[in-house]
Amino acid sequence: MKGIARVKLASWVLIAASCLLSPQRDAQAQANAGGTTTEDLRIMITAALTASKRGDQAKVKEIAHNLIIPNYEHWLKATFGDEQGAKMAASYARSLENEEKWLRELFEGVAKQDGELVITPARVLPNQPTYWCGEELVKAGKNNTEFYLVSLENDGPGGVRAGMIIGYFAVAEGGYRALDCTILGLAPEHLNTPQPEQARRIIKMGGNVQSAKIVKRVQPVYPSEALKERIAGTVRLHVLVAKDGTIEQIEVISGHPLLLQAALDAVRQWTYQPTLLNGEPVEVDTTIDVGFSLSKSPVTNP
Repeated sequence: MKGIARVKLASWVLIAASCLLSPQRDAQAQANAGGTTTEDLRIMITAALTASKRGDQAKVKEIAHNLIIPNYEHWLKATFGDEQGAKMAASYARSLENEEKWLRELFEGVAKQDGELVITPARVLPNQPTYWCGEELVKAGKNNTEFYLVSLENDGPGGVRAGMIIGYFAVAEGGYRALDCTILGLAPEHLNTPQPEQARRIIKMGGNVQSAKIVKRVQPVYPSEALKERIAGTVRLHVLVAKDGTIEQIEVISGHPLLLQAALDAVRQWTYQPTLLNGEPVEVDTTIDVGFSLSKSPVTNP
């Protein structure tokens, strides 16, 4: 199946909603006509989630390993140009040691959720802050490489389509590989933390990776006015986690105005295990998605 590929993922509990994907499915599929089939990607992600659900760690590890870009410096330069590709390769190399572990943790987290697997070409995604990584990949690409967003979606009340972003992928070196914009150093300016002082050390970390370090998670209280108006959706937050694991800075990236304060009030109370770099605690720049569903209590997915 080309364009948008789907497969039902049953019996998991949806704990977050991080995007509202475009309802114009036919237009997206048509835009990708003649492109690379996503069947192999669909099969790979489904296998990873199924193995995670069954506790087959060996299989999950195998799939995570296969999602790493082999000969990444050559592919990144060929895809994004020599100068940009070299910078991305250097950033990728610094995170390579932990990349497989992060992917395994991602699959384990998603496997606990419920929804429909959806694969969408990044170039036809709507222009929304939620899809900043796809926009950056498409903008930086030099050789017509097709990038794909993989998400887990549900039909909410009133026909509202909500879902969780799993990640972005592309064919590299003969197979589908995972692409994390924060690891590749592609975060846009509005998500960057101001230049730290010399003694200050801040690292960027994907929300799904950082979630494994949560030691205190406070769930938001659904605003009464939002309930009355039957408003559901997601608030995306840009967060700086302090060296001691507390929330140091927090700002809104996107979300419905009636849901913003509840999300902010809850996440301000979160704490994480300290993140260490070479044995020293560092601050972490990450994002958190707070989902509000009328059929469930509001929940969060960092």
